[in-house]
Amino acid sequence: MGGITKGDRKMLIWLLVLLLGLIFYVYFSGQSSASVKSNEVEAHQVRDTIYIETKSPSDTLQAEPKTTASSAPIRTSRYPGPPERAHYPKKLEKGATIDLNSADTLLLTRVPGIGASFARRIYKYRELLGGYYVVEQLQEVYGMDRERYDQIAPFFRIETAPTPLDISRDSIPRHPYLQWRHTKVLKEILRSGQEPTWKALMESGQFSTDDSLRLAPYLPLK
Repeated sequence: MGGITKGDRKMLIWLLVLLLGLIFYVYFSGQSSASVKSNEVEAHQVRDTIYIETKSPSDTLQAEPKTTASSAPIRTSRYPGPPERAHYPKKLEKGATIDLNSADTLLLTRVPGIGASFARRIYKYRELLGGYYVVEQLQEVYGMDRERYDQIAPFFRIETAPTPLDISRDSIPRHPYLQWRHTKVLKEILRSGQEPTWKALMESGQFSTDDSLRLAPYLPLK
C-alpha cells in the first residue's frame, strides 16, 4: 500500500470544508431559532400586559359599590329629627316701597341689599331716634356706605311720623342728635321756668342751623 496521494488530499480538504460548513449552518440556525422564540415570548408578554391594562379599568368600574344609604333623617319617639331650614323671604321687586318706621326686621330683609345684620342695625337706630323723619337718615346707620344706600333707598318711604321727645325740667331723654351742650341749654331754660323755643335755643349759641333741622322733628318747639 502506498502513501496518501494528491487526489486523497483534495478529497480530505473537501470533506473538511463540508464539515465546517455544516457546523456553521447548525450554529447559526440555532441562534436564529432562539431569537425567534425570544421574540415570541416578548410579544406574548406584551400582549399579556396590554390585556391586563385593558381589563383593569373595567374590573375597577365593576368593583365600585353602590350607595344604598337613605338620605332621610333618623327619627325616634324621643327625637323628631333636625329642624327645618329657615326659608329666606322673597326680595321686593323694583318699584315696591315699604314704610321705614313700621317695618320689622323680617320685612326689612326683603329689601335687596339688606341682610339680617343690617336689618337689625336699621331697626335699632330707628329705636334710638324715635323714628326716621327722612329716608336720608339711613346714611347714619353703622356700616352704611353710599353704594348700599343708593341700592336700598328707593324701596323706602316715610308714612309714620317719628315720636317727639318728652322733655321736662327733671328728664331729658338721650338722643343721637342731642349732645351734652344741647342738653345743658335745655336744662337751664327748663329750670328757669321758661318754655324752650327754637328762638331761645338758637340764641344760646349752642345750636346751629343744621342742629335745628335735624332736631325739629323730635323737638316740636315754637
